[in-house]
This record gives sequence, C-alpha cells and structure tokens, in this order.
Amino acid sequence: MNHEQFQTFLNYLKNEDKPGAVTFATELLDLHKMSLEELYLNYLAPSLILFECDVEDEDVCIWKEHFRTSIIRTILEIGYLHVLKRIEKIPNNGIKIVVLTPAFEYHEIGAIMNTHFMLLEGFDAYYIGANTPKTEILSAIRTYHPDYVALSVTNPYNLVVTKQTTDEIKRFFPEVGVILGGQAFKNPHNIEHIRYDVVLQSLDDLKAFSKKVAHK
Repeated sequence: MNHEQFQTFLNYLKNEDKPGAVTFATELLDLHKMSLEELYLNYLAPSLILFECDVEDEDVCIWKEHFRTSIIRTILEIGYLHVLKRIEKIPNNGIKIVVLTPAFEYHEIGAIMNTHFMLLEGFDAYYIGANTPKTEILSAIRTYHPDYVALSVTNPYNLVVTKQTTDEIKRFFPEVGVILGGQAFKNPHNIEHIRYDVVLQSLDDLKAFSKKVAHK
C-alpha cells in the first residue's frame, strides 16, 4: 500500500471533505491506479477502523463518525458501477445469497463491501439493508429463495439478536445456509452458541468458499 497516498485520503476524511475524498477514490479506480479490492480493503475499511475523534464532546464524535461513514458509502455506490462492468465477464455460479445486518446492527459498510465481493466471485448476491428485523429477514427468504443468508455483525452487543435470528432461520428454513462475518466474530467465543454453516472473515475466505460451492 502507498502510505503517502493513504494519508492523503485520510486527510480528506478528517477534514470532512466529501468532494475531495470521493474524487480521490474515484480517480484511483477510473485511472486504473488501484483495483476495487485494493481500494476497499486497503483504504475504505481501514479508514473506518482507524477513526479517532479529536474532540471531547461525544455528540460531535458521533456525527463525525456518521459523516465519515456516509462518505465511504458514497464511494461504495460509485464502486458498484465498476462491479457491474466486471461481472459481465464473470460466470454466475448459481448460488444466491441474501446479505444483511440483523436488528440493532447499523454498521453496514462491511456488508455492502462483501456483497460487491460476492458478486465479483460469481454469486447472485443481494444486500437488503441494515438493522433488519427477524420478520423481514424471513420475508426476504420467502421472496428470494436464497441458498445462504449472510449476517454481518460488528457490535458484540448484537450477538443475542443474531442468535435469535439464526435460530429462526434454521427453524423455518433448515435448507438455507447461514454465513457469519464481521468484527463481532473475531473472538471465537462469540460464535459458540450461534447456529451457522460458514464463517467468512476475509476475501481469501470468500474465494475459498466460492471454489468449494462451485465444485458441488
């Protein structure tokens, strides 16, 4: 990674310069200076993880974090256009995945990124949103008939509702696989009592999973 270039991007974010940050990231893609995967993994994801608030007012810190997230989301929407161009040449593997964050989980950037990565690996992936109640998840399963439901969880406080959600999925749709991912599952103890089929915590994990299901 070009650290000087990354610092330039971080400075745009620290200054809440949305036009500057979006233009900078877009040019990296448009001018083929960086792949979509490199931008997402080396710039966008770390810029959220490395967020530090330099003021003591908690309310200010909250909106600053939300504003940074909104900038990243705009860049992801632009990145989706690059995904569309690339998937024209990628064979579909026939596996359908519904991606979401469960109720009370509002951190959605990782879920959106991974939906894009899934599309680039040949999956038929649908991101249906953040803070998704159990009833809406079950409704989406009835509508889309996915092979898997992928739940992204960042906040460990949302593990209880995640367990309740996966229990409901397995109760009503035992044939549907459950994929888990996100910072909350970095601690292996957090996953012990949750019903799941696959854990994907990296792009390499996703690529290995793609190869595995492609050979079924």
